[in-house]
Amino acid sequence: MKIESINYRLLRNEEHLQFHTGFKELVELYKAGELGIEEVFTAYLPHYAHESEAIDQIRKSTETDKLTDADNLRDNTCYGMSEVFNAATHHFQPEIRQAASNLAVIFDHFSDLPKKSYDEETTAIVKFIEELNTKAADVATVGLTGWVAELQANNTAFVNLTKARYTEESGKTQLKMRQVRGEVDLAYRTIVNRINALIIVNGESSYAGFVTELNKRVEHFVQIIALRNGRNVKDEPPVA
Repeated sequence: MKIESINYRLLRNEEHLQFHTGFKELVELYKAGELGIEEVFTAYLPHYAHESEAIDQIRKSTETDKLTDADNLRDNTCYGMSEVFNAATHHFQPEIRQAASNLAVIFDHFSDLPKKSYDEETTAIVKFIEELNTKAADVATVGLTGWVAELQANNTAFVNLTKARYTEESGKTQLKMRQVRGEVDLAYRTIVNRINALIIVNGESSYAGFVTELNKRVEHFVQIIALRNGRNVKDEPPVA
């Protein structure tokens, strides 16, 4: 009897953490001291914690996607406002053309809002809205009152997401997933080698339950790898 091998490199990040979480829980169930691996398991635990922390950072990176979407939304609102303004400059009603003319300086000055960096655009939109609010009557005549409110809401939402991202990034430890995966695998192999050696020295009886349960988990993830790669399980090269 021995602990079977698995090619950890072929596991995706979530799968890799899931495998090690199952292993950690199994050791805690069977007691590291009783298995004779207390020292090496204690050394393993910080590496496991680092991987868990690193994968949380990856999960949180979705905030960046949300930020991009929020920026696109306010950009689209800016483009829409420009189209309404441009149409108003050619409106058949002279009072609407005049109102648009009154707003022309503001729109010319802030014509490049979507091209600015995130922070620059945020500040510029605030100024843009402030300028428009000084000509509220003209804004209403042109039909931009609702657009101004929408842009304000878009910009506020973007700012809130930015604050969330900064809060997230301030707590990061700069751990790299590839690095921590290698470290946790090395610590795991040390434990596996220790148990396999103890089985040879002490016999199987004290380890049979633990090894059987762990091998079931190994087999499960080996099958996941094989199914994903379209190969038979036996084709996967083992990694000790």
